Amino acid sequence: MITKQKDSISSRIIFLLLSLIFFLALMIRTEYVRCSSNTIPIVKDAREYLIYGYNLAHHSTFSQENSPNPSPDSFRSPGYPLLIALCFFTGNEQTFYPILVYTQAILSSLTVLLTFFLGICFLPPWGAVIAAFLVAFSPHLIAMTGYMLTETLFSFMLLSAIFCFQYAVKHRSGYLFVASGLFFGYSYLTNEGAVFIPFLFAYSAIGLGSIVKLRQNPLLPNILIFMLIFVLFPCGWTLRNHISLAPNAKRGSDRAIGTMSHGAYPDFIYKNPEFRRFPYREDPMQPEFGASLNGFCKILWERFREEPLRYLRWYFIGKPYYLWSWNIIQGVGDVYVYPVKDSLFETSAIAGLTRDLMRSLHPVILIFALAGIGVYAVQSRYRKNRKEIENTAIFILITVAYFTLLYMIFAPWPRYSIPLRPELYLWAIWAVADGTQISGTNPQCRAVQP
Repeated sequence: MITKQKDSISSRIIFLLLSLIFFLALMIRTEYVRCSSNTIPIVKDAREYLIYGYNLAHHSTFSQENSPNPSPDSFRSPGYPLLIALCFFTGNEQTFYPILVYTQAILSSLTVLLTFFLGICFLPPWGAVIAAFLVAFSPHLIAMTGYMLTETLFSFMLLSAIFCFQYAVKHRSGYLFVASGLFFGYSYLTNEGAVFIPFLFAYSAIGLGSIVKLRQNPLLPNILIFMLIFVLFPCGWTLRNHISLAPNAKRGSDRAIGTMSHGAYPDFIYKNPEFRRFPYREDPMQPEFGASLNGFCKILWERFREEPLRYLRWYFIGKPYYLWSWNIIQGVGDVYVYPVKDSLFETSAIAGLTRDLMRSLHPVILIFALAGIGVYAVQSRYRKNRKEIENTAIFILITVAYFTLLYMIFAPWPRYSIPLRPELYLWAIWAVADGTQISGTNPQCRAVQP
């Protein structure tokens, strides 16, 4: 009876804490958008997304051409422009932007709840609360709500997909598998680099047993439905491009090769450090380097042969380091991509303090996340009786590791890791929580099988 009362009190405290954290997350995001959204320039990537969204809303054509009769292309992924088009439909040319950024503020705030409820599956309650707190006050996630960029939408969609998949596996729910497939599908439409994540999740969920055991796996029918739902998205997008695009239309593959070439300069420097962040501007070989896969491989191989150690260090150490670093290199710097005149982090002492605190914690979080790989290896070796926790943790590990490896191939701009902050925080806290259990500091978790 006493135990039940304690559990009830603990649940109420956690509920109150989570409600407070969510309210603060929503408040700081809406205030940030209110203060700064009118001062943020719509340039470069943001301008391209705006044109795509406008053309979808007014011409029913997915194109980056700013003309009365635009020709379709596939240079950008369609997920985010679809959201912009929806905001045009909901409002008009004067009100669509406030609708968009406040929608992003809400989506970003909802990731706080998703982080907690995903974390509670494999973290102690205090760990899930801390992860939600870190997401709520992440200055990168807050700042991205004011930009017309994909990061906020992708972060929400990807985390929703992982959340649904985890609970689908846990409860063997066909509806949640369908929901996860839909969320993963829209994640792909927002960032096509996510195309292989669902396959890795499915592979992990059904296990690596024999064909006989595979057929007997109760999850198999739902996993197949999940995969069928997901593949409709890349197949549909590919079919659209095959049918609608002219031979000379700009394609996503062109952007992919260009990004690979932009990320092939060690420390983002070709020769002159003054061109750091934009090394391709001084490289005379860049037109060939970023024009085709053959040209890219040829030039990269020639440069690798001249300085093999430099390129090995860059691809295997430098790229992961830059991807997860704090400062947004190809942008204004700190947490900003484009200039923000009246940033809440500059006008509010409390907001500025939270940014400074999160900046101080960032290297510690990265160290914990890196240590988590070793913790997971030890757990997999000695804690085979904790299959459910392992399976949950591996979904987070797969996500973080997958995108790290992905951007070791492409350009590792720190901005690209911002949508993965919830997964990073969950993994780092899991490493701490499970590491203390393995070391024996928690007597209740010493069921170690040698």
